[in-house]
Amino acid sequence: MSQTRQPDGPRGARTVSLERLGELLDAYGAAPERWPEAERAAAEDLVRRSPDARARMEQATALDRLLDAVPVVEPSPALVAQVLGAAPRSHPARAWRRALAVALPLAAAATVVLWLASERTEVQRTTTVPVVAIGEYTSPTDVLLGSYGIDVSDTVPSVGCSDSELGCPNVNPARKPYSQGRILGRLRA
Repeated sequence: MSQTRQPDGPRGARTVSLERLGELLDAYGAAPERWPEAERAAAEDLVRRSPDARARMEQATALDRLLDAVPVVEPSPALVAQVLGAAPRSHPARAWRRALAVALPLAAAATVVLWLASERTEVQRTTTVPVVAIGEYTSPTDVLLGSYGIDVSDTVPSVGCSDSELGCPNVNPARKPYSQGRILGRLRA
């Protein structure tokens, strides 16, 4: 890439290359008052010193005259409607989402500030405290920690028990559990 600007000259003034002068003429036209102030003096100096720069300046001046001679034509209403119809439209749903995204944190912050700044009233404390009499237990702690009432496991016979007092049925266990018996080579489920 070629260097378009050269470093400051010996007197602190910038120097402008012929390529940079061409860029200035293409972008701003031949009128030096339209050029950037930082490069204007150096570009005018180049035009005075260089015949190539003067030739480019004359071409830009001729182009400016041609462009100034073109009449200004107002666009037709149909063209205006067509251009405006093709222009991108804003989406109101997106605007609402943006507004909501900004408003929610602000509302939360305002709520916290109001909560912190609000005057707090102290809770009325009652002066009378109900007194409950606590008795002393004389039972051993294992009785207190045990289940209350009848122990169901002592009264219901378990399968295969040998205690006749509980009325255990005389059950002969099968050779194999029922779920492991085979029917036609498959396990029963």
